[in-house]
Amino acid sequence: MSKPNRKIVRLQQMRAQRAAAAKTQFVDIVFENEHGQEETCSLPTQDDWPVEVIEEVQEKGGDANIGLLRQVAVPPESFDRLVKVGKLTVGELKELIEQLDEEAGTDQGEGSGSSPSSESTPEPSEPTSSATTPAAA
Repeated sequence: MSKPNRKIVRLQQMRAQRAAAAKTQFVDIVFENEHGQEETCSLPTQDDWPVEVIEEVQEKGGDANIGLLRQVAVPPESFDRLVKVGKLTVGELKELIEQLDEEAGTDQGEGSGSSPSSESTPEPSEPTSSATTPAAA
């Protein structure tokens, strides 16, 4: 007996649809170790970060991005090697997170609504003022 104002989402079905439509699920970061050999740290795109891991990192009070990346990296120790051996900088870390966002198709800036609404507010007022001017003339 379903109610008309409800939508039912079956998790397994949703996962199957997401898997079929998925583009990039992992981003591989390749870096040289101290012996000049290439190592790889694979990070899932943000859409594939387990919520359980996010909650665990937040409960421990750690930096969310670093802690999460460390937990979701494949293999897990590869992120620590990327940071130490690859000498990852904060700017590079930010860029990696942005790329993980882009590959997943989610952008943190798009969901806020603050920029688009502030940009769209002046646009409707301009046609109103220009429409008023010819009417007065």
